[in-house]
Amino acid sequence: MVDLEGQYQRIRSEINNGVQHVLDSTEFIRGSEVKLFQQSLSAYMGVRHVITCGNGTDALQLALMSLILNKVMKSSLPPLLLFLPLK
Repeated sequence: MVDLEGQYQRIRSEINNGVQHVLDSTEFIRGSEVKLFQQSLSAYMGVRHVITCGNGTDALQLALMSLILNKVMKSSLPPLLLFLPLK
């Protein structure tokens, strides 16, 4: 399986410093660390935009909503409203 304890021990100080930085800044939602992560993830994935979520359930809900809204958008939403599909 996966040795999470061993992985954590190898990068323990980096993780602890990052967590402490977030706690000290009190930027828990949409803060500078989240923005940096989104930029890094976007560059890594080779896409212009990413949407980060708090958990997998939120991610699945957003994906399903985008599929449903994409169908609805074609027939009933005004043309100035834009929904970007998730990949």
